[in-house]
Amino acid sequence: MRKILCFLLAMILVFSAGCSVSDEPEIIENEAVLGSDFESSKEEIEISPVPEESSSSEETSFDLSESSSMAESSSSSSSSKAESSSSSSSSSSSSSVASSESSSSEESSESSSSKEEEPPKVTVPSSGEETKAVWISYLEYQSILTGKTEKQFTNSIRTMFGNLANDGFNTVFAHVRSHSDAMYDSDIFPWSVYCTGTEGKDPGFDPLEIMVREAHNAGLKIEAWINPYRVKNSTDTSKIASSSPAYEWLGTGKVVIVDGTGIFYNPADEDVIELVVAGVEEIVRNYDVDGVHFDDYFYPTTAENFDKDYYNSYKSSGGGMKLGAWRRQNVNTLIKDVYSAIKAIDSSCRFGVSPAGNLETNYNNLYCDVYTWVTSKGYIDYICPQIYFGFNNKSRPYLEVLDEFSNIITNKDIELIVGLAAYKCGAEDTYAGADGKTEWLKNSDILSRQVMAAREDEHYGGFALYRYDSVYNPASSVKSAVKTEFDNLKKIM
Repeated sequence: MRKILCFLLAMILVFSAGCSVSDEPEIIENEAVLGSDFESSKEEIEISPVPEESSSSEETSFDLSESSSMAESSSSSSSSKAESSSSSSSSSSSSSVASSESSSSEESSESSSSKEEEPPKVTVPSSGEETKAVWISYLEYQSILTGKTEKQFTNSIRTMFGNLANDGFNTVFAHVRSHSDAMYDSDIFPWSVYCTGTEGKDPGFDPLEIMVREAHNAGLKIEAWINPYRVKNSTDTSKIASSSPAYEWLGTGKVVIVDGTGIFYNPADEDVIELVVAGVEEIVRNYDVDGVHFDDYFYPTTAENFDKDYYNSYKSSGGGMKLGAWRRQNVNTLIKDVYSAIKAIDSSCRFGVSPAGNLETNYNNLYCDVYTWVTSKGYIDYICPQIYFGFNNKSRPYLEVLDEFSNIITNKDIELIVGLAAYKCGAEDTYAGADGKTEWLKNSDILSRQVMAAREDEHYGGFALYRYDSVYNPASSVKSAVKTEFDNLKKIM
């Protein structure tokens, strides 16, 4: 009888393993228009098995209308997307964590009850080095670059890079083009408004040249962080410098004003694709950057009229794709062309994308086809999803989201770098559900546990913290909590 029971148990385990969720989820196209208040916007979309969420990536949560100040309460808002609520409960995410810990404990006790607990296993990335990165945004530049002298900026960035190197980081994702502008000497884009306070005005020195030199002197790798389509956060075209490509294209379909959101290049336009690629080539040719990094700004809206003329032209010429598929192809063309351009100049220069932490939102709202990128060759070297959620987040528990992204990677050369929300330390996570709401208040080791969990993943390549000021210059109300959380993270770095 015992043998029969063991046999049946073994068959059940084998069957269960074979039924793990690894297939690409069936996506239902949603053409609803994204609102500007992404955190509070909730779409009722039935989709399986990708759970929906109520918050995602964070860049817009800190965006300014050129000069407005940041609000503490906005730090959990989304970047350019509406996030949906899910039926997933905080208790299920908690039990997921508990189950994992329990399983690990049982395995260790079976092998030897007297052994001390072993340190967490570190999966060595294919590159041979774990990426330990921090984003440095144009928001940081407002205090260290805007209106500063070359010496002042150099001293500030040297201090920042020194802090990162001393604390065990090895990579920075530094903004070099956030709004169709340049933090470097460009023949294509105007000088950024964040250099001098006036777009197009030469600061008299090259910030990127300084950052590359100082990063390498500190032993850090530096990747050029670019927003490919964003022109302005506001709809005020008077803020666009006359030397900008966007200025020349005003009034054409190449540049589109989205009410309540901002001004964007049209991803469907071939000239736009060529412009973005040329801008990347200029950086890789002229600066010794270690990589190029895109974040989650792709299509700014799902509204059909955004690129209606281009789509109608495509259809009239015999095209058969639906609007969503056609838009994803436009973005895929850009990603593929950028990858090819980089490798043609410097094969060692990496290219990665940091999409939102919701696959359905990426696919249907931003037309960002992560699935193709991580299953094919010639698109990216790494994917860095912004998994800005705690373990107890009601709709997007960290471990589930980590598994979602890991499960779709079939190209063994693609590394998974997890983007983590340092800005949430010590703060209330308003839209995370009853248990998740206070998780970042009650715990001081969330980031370290998230890194340790990610290290167990077969595709793991590293982690990145959003963003520098959240770690090194936090608000006074969370300063103590951030220090404790960061001290715990450094112990495992």
